[in-house]
Amino acid sequence: MKNILKIASIIFFLYIIEMVYAGTDGTIRGRVTDEDSMGLPGATVYIPEIGAGTAADAEGNFLILNIPVGTYDVVVQMVGYQKRTYKEIQVVMDQTVWLNPTLPVAAVEGDEVEVLGTRPLVERGATAKKITVDKEAIQSLPIRDMSELYSLQSGVVKVESKTRGIPNQEERGLEEVHVRGGRSGEIAYMIDGMYIRNPIFGGIGSGTRLNLFAINEFDWQPGGFNAEYGDAMSAVSNWHTASGGEKIEYHFEYETSLVGAFINSLRGKKDDNVNFDKLRGLNDYNFGIGGPVLGIPKLRFWFSGQYTSEDSYSVYEFDDKIYMGEDQDLILDTLAANKASLVNPWDNVSGFRGFGFDKTYDIFTKLSYRHSGKLRFHLSYWLVANHLQAFNVRYMYWNEGRNELFRDTYRLNFEINHSLTPRTFYTIRFARFIQDQFQGVRWRDNDNDGFPNWFEWRHPAGNKDISDPGNPYVIPYGIGEDGDTVRYTNRDDLSGWHVGATPGMWNWESAENFDDSNGNGVWDAGESFTDWDDDGIWDGPELVKELEHRDGSYWL
Repeated sequence: MKNILKIASIIFFLYIIEMVYAGTDGTIRGRVTDEDSMGLPGATVYIPEIGAGTAADAEGNFLILNIPVGTYDVVVQMVGYQKRTYKEIQVVMDQTVWLNPTLPVAAVEGDEVEVLGTRPLVERGATAKKITVDKEAIQSLPIRDMSELYSLQSGVVKVESKTRGIPNQEERGLEEVHVRGGRSGEIAYMIDGMYIRNPIFGGIGSGTRLNLFAINEFDWQPGGFNAEYGDAMSAVSNWHTASGGEKIEYHFEYETSLVGAFINSLRGKKDDNVNFDKLRGLNDYNFGIGGPVLGIPKLRFWFSGQYTSEDSYSVYEFDDKIYMGEDQDLILDTLAANKASLVNPWDNVSGFRGFGFDKTYDIFTKLSYRHSGKLRFHLSYWLVANHLQAFNVRYMYWNEGRNELFRDTYRLNFEINHSLTPRTFYTIRFARFIQDQFQGVRWRDNDNDGFPNWFEWRHPAGNKDISDPGNPYVIPYGIGEDGDTVRYTNRDDLSGWHVGATPGMWNWESAENFDDSNGNGVWDAGESFTDWDDDGIWDGPELVKELEHRDGSYWL
């Protein structure tokens, strides 16, 4: 038994060590020397932005662990030597940046020397291919969100369901990403070192979109990665989120396809080609702002978001322009009339067309508190709301019958990072990742009561065939010939439920027993009942949870 406990303790200890080295931070190390290549013991190496630093040992060697990914200025100084600042030193996740400063003797105090740091082409100790893309490169790339960045990597094939027509993929809001011939489900997706996975709905897609201004660095390892990463066969992806800096920083981008329509509206002109663009109607807003919180100098914030609306590659306008004959002039007139339509100009059916739509927004916010150079806290929240309807040629003329997808994603992340000594630190992370989804025909309402069928299926308001005897306000209803009996005249043909003005979940065990003398399943005035509470009134079932009546702009 003792041997088993010893083995378990060793395994646990090794696991903790592995978790420490599998972090999302980087390291700066090197040797401080003079002009004769002699080590300078006691030289200080300092990173002002995060308040972290160390002193060189007897040989001039130094090591700074636990540095968040990003770009920093590193200050190196020693009494009697010239101070130097190495600018734009890029720290990469799980990698060591080698910096070997040389300080000249300063007989007389002079100006500070600034040295621009460059990233080496070959990383020391790298055993596998690793690609790192910083935020400047991400924001300059011709991409709309982070999911498009994968297709720009070598060995990666992103099969877009919209253009390839993969069955059920677009309706599920998913995109297939394959790395070196592997399956799409073999990629580990992480944000700040924590997995985002959904075993039911799938992997990357519209429900896991993160705006470009929320990313500080993107790390991509296509195979050959260390054993510290689990649940991955093809690749490991890690997004490092942005944090506020010492100064206020802000960004804003707007992309639209309606520039021509706007210009022509000012000029008072109408162009069918512009109307064509208007029907496609792309609007994309992207913003980000961050910096210090007023009154709390150690607290930083970052807030960014993106809203994308491809309203009108859905066409809801009525099209009565059709091909009608063999006359040459009529054919030309028909082609000209159909020029602005997103349908075949030779179509011979008039009516409404629906080509799908996509409305998605995501919000990311983060608070960072640097208690000291050794202790820092991070709290972030990420929200994605996606609403789309895919194109299906079978439903071209019956838009109401096509499925719609609603997917909401919520992620809360909390992190504590503490350096105990210059060579010892620990990180505690907590993340909660939730996805809600509804997919189906949205507002089909057989009984015309304002509640869609799927609403009634999920929350029945009475017994089948008997309706709701505890609620005399069920709609529609009628009064019997005796003037007292309530008769229920309509029922949902799909679900079999009568849903009234107060639909919800009812507790039928609480209803008082009664003698159904006429066998209609409803308590009628004059029928005897067991008066449990002696109030002289028959008590029906108890309403446990009342449903909310939606106006069609949201879903449960």
